[in-house]
Amino acid sequence: MPARTRFFKQALIIFLIVVLAFVTTRIVNDNDTPSYTLSNSINLSSDGIATNTLLLGSQLPAIKLENVDGQEISTQSLLNKPLIINVWYSTCEPCRRELPALANADMQYRNLVRFVGVNIKDSATVAREFAAQYGVEFELLLDKNGLFISQLGIATAPVTLAIDQQGVIVGQKAGEISASELDELVKELLK
Repeated sequence: MPARTRFFKQALIIFLIVVLAFVTTRIVNDNDTPSYTLSNSINLSSDGIATNTLLLGSQLPAIKLENVDGQEISTQSLLNKPLIINVWYSTCEPCRRELPALANADMQYRNLVRFVGVNIKDSATVAREFAAQYGVEFELLLDKNGLFISQLGIATAPVTLAIDQQGVIVGQKAGEISASELDELVKELLK
């Protein structure tokens, strides 16, 4: 047998042994699939999946946001009456579905409760035009630097917060809010 043929056979055998060892190792160690634990903390150093922090009883932090006209607005200036804050963005499908309920609740409770949308991803133009498609007339603010959601521990959208006149968060709904859930949240806020 020529040396060249013998070399290729040896190389093929070594290659097959390496592939077989790799496949065997993968099969034996397949039980190392990571598992995740849900939590109410956004402590990203844990093995859990980041979720929204439970905010009930917390004070709304004093943060400066920007409205869609470019003016700076402090969260503290929003506390002239009970407040509903909805955290959203235009490409969030649950955010899209809940916007009509928020627009209707704003119309219904406008004299009693202030509604504010805090957009966490879009430009002012996109936020304004998108909200207008759904009949939103309440104030739209932009969290351009992520400070609002970071200070509140909000990791997912949408989130709806009910805040009393003293700035205490008295209600919280993570995920899409229905018209009936929003109505209950407003009634709880007005107690």
